[in-house]
Amino acid sequence: MLASMSEPTAMTRTLHGPPTRGPRRLPPWARRISTLAIWMIVVFLVVYFFNAVSTVLLGVLAAAIVATTLYPLMRFIPGPRGVAAGVLGLSLIVLVAGSLLGLSLPLAKPIQYRLGKWSETAAAIDRFLAEKSGKIGMGHDHPLSVAELFKSVGNFLAGSGGQQFFSRSADVTLGILLWLVFIFIGSIFLLTESPDALIVPASRLLPPRLRPKLRHMLYDLGPRLRRWVLATGLSMSIVFTASVIGYSIVGLQFVVPLALLAAMCEIVPTIGPAVAGVIAGLFAAATSGGAAVAGVVIVYGVIQSVEAYIILPMIMRGAVKIHPAVTLFSVVLWGKVFGVPGLMLAIPINLTLWAVAEEFIIDQRTDAAVAPVAEEPRVSPEPIQRRAG
Repeated sequence: MLASMSEPTAMTRTLHGPPTRGPRRLPPWARRISTLAIWMIVVFLVVYFFNAVSTVLLGVLAAAIVATTLYPLMRFIPGPRGVAAGVLGLSLIVLVAGSLLGLSLPLAKPIQYRLGKWSETAAAIDRFLAEKSGKIGMGHDHPLSVAELFKSVGNFLAGSGGQQFFSRSADVTLGILLWLVFIFIGSIFLLTESPDALIVPASRLLPPRLRPKLRHMLYDLGPRLRRWVLATGLSMSIVFTASVIGYSIVGLQFVVPLALLAAMCEIVPTIGPAVAGVIAGLFAAATSGGAAVAGVVIVYGVIQSVEAYIILPMIMRGAVKIHPAVTLFSVVLWGKVFGVPGLMLAIPINLTLWAVAEEFIIDQRTDAAVAPVAEEPRVSPEPIQRRAG
């Protein structure tokens, strides 16, 4: 009787139906083929819509940089995160606008005065370039000029985007304003949520064994980007002040515009300050003579030495662990690939790629090399037996 109760009857099997099975998994070869097909589709879409994808990715990176820089200030603003993010964003706008207004009021007249004489200065520089290029056998048919020089620099650094940057100022200004609005709104949206609310869902795109590495990489990348922003802002301020003082002592014309150019070129590492120094040297050679050129070279050397050996090491504190040669060539690479935004975000792109390589490649190989040594069992030494005398 007990045996008959323990065995399921035919009616019970009929009522409950056949035993359910879990979803069938694809065989390994089918999973490999499907993964390869998905990656091929993703690569095709990225290549086909490269301009749109690169614009969005660089915008997300720039918004993340702004949000990472402002994130430590969130704890000083009471209330919900959304309200605090909005207040912080509006405060940033007021601060930037006030700084620009405070700088423009005392500098407006000198800049307007110099810009009023720009045609005369440009003609003098064109004559200087034509004379020097003719002596070395260049530019007989098409002599060098300021416009051609700017186009050549832009073409070398950022391709056709660089030419447009120097040739169509109205379109460039409108594009920069739209880009800044996009970055500002994106940074506010990033600040309204906690970092875990964004990082945890993003980590689910990777296999479970790689999710902790992605989270650690993103948490470690934030302070590095923040230090880069602080170092760049401080460098721009110091370079502008030092350039105004140095160029004034040298007796250079267009002191304030050239100092502003030198400060803005600090965003592009290594190449930007060199381009600003060359432009200042051309202005000095065409308008003031050889003594002014020597003074510009001395000012450039002193500023770059102080910045490289005193200012940046104190602020960065090891945040940028990339060799200067890699930075130099990668700046040109990102300028060619992404245009002017690639030049401005060259260091953050390098920091992001280096953080990925450091977390997923270098540390993984190090762990793989150390693991067998750490798991090797330790053999206790055998006691030494003495011979019986």
